[in-house]
Amino acid sequence: MQIRLIQLFELAGTVELLTGLHIGAGKESIEIGGVDAPVVKHPHTGEPYIPGSSLKGKLRSLMEWATHKVPAADNQPYYGVDANGEYKDDDALLRIFGVTAKKWRGGPSRLIVRDSFLVRDWVNKVTRLGLPLVEEKTEVTIDRIQGKAAAMGPRTMERVPAGAQFRLEMLFKIFDVAGDGGERDRACLNGLVKTMKLLEQDALGGSGSRGYGKLRLLGLTLRSLEPPGEPRSIQSRFEALRSFSDELDVFSD
Repeated sequence: MQIRLIQLFELAGTVELLTGLHIGAGKESIEIGGVDAPVVKHPHTGEPYIPGSSLKGKLRSLMEWATHKVPAADNQPYYGVDANGEYKDDDALLRIFGVTAKKWRGGPSRLIVRDSFLVRDWVNKVTRLGLPLVEEKTEVTIDRIQGKAAAMGPRTMERVPAGAQFRLEMLFKIFDVAGDGGERDRACLNGLVKTMKLLEQDALGGSGSRGYGKLRLLGLTLRSLEPPGEPRSIQSRFEALRSFSDELDVFSD
């Protein structure tokens, strides 16, 4: 099967937090009175960021649910990770996010998700106000019988506060596969944008069921990098989406 790269698009915008975000970094030591669960931070600046792996993984999970590809049984492998599995070459999920199957002939993963760093204007604003870039939230486990905090005591979670803004940058490759002119990959890009709407309706990071990680995507643009082109706003089309089954064409004028 002949595969040829014909276009490269940049999908960019801003991630704005509506509630606190926790993407954990792990902890090597225990401190009395310290934070139990810190967020991931840049090793040089100390500023929190959204790892591309976290964002890409969440988008893949949401698309798996939307396309009914979550395993029905615990002993079944996740869709697309079976090295000896046989998957259709035109599978949108695997084209977008990648697959490890040896027999896969649909080409490499189309999506590259960059780490998302804080928008400098937001950082400067918070710094001028003398506010921290992260917050500490104390939580407790409730004793179901007595209706009060359990004896194990409180735990302190570190979060990026509501209102924080991160720069979103993703790249998407369009391949001509078996002479289709990139038609199926363009359909995959539309599917990715619809999955991003699901992200707004769900949550990113940990503790989403407890209110963490609600966000919205702003200023979404699509720009052709190869061949070079000007960015076009797709925000209005994105906001018009109501469900994954809605029709969408980010390429039309």
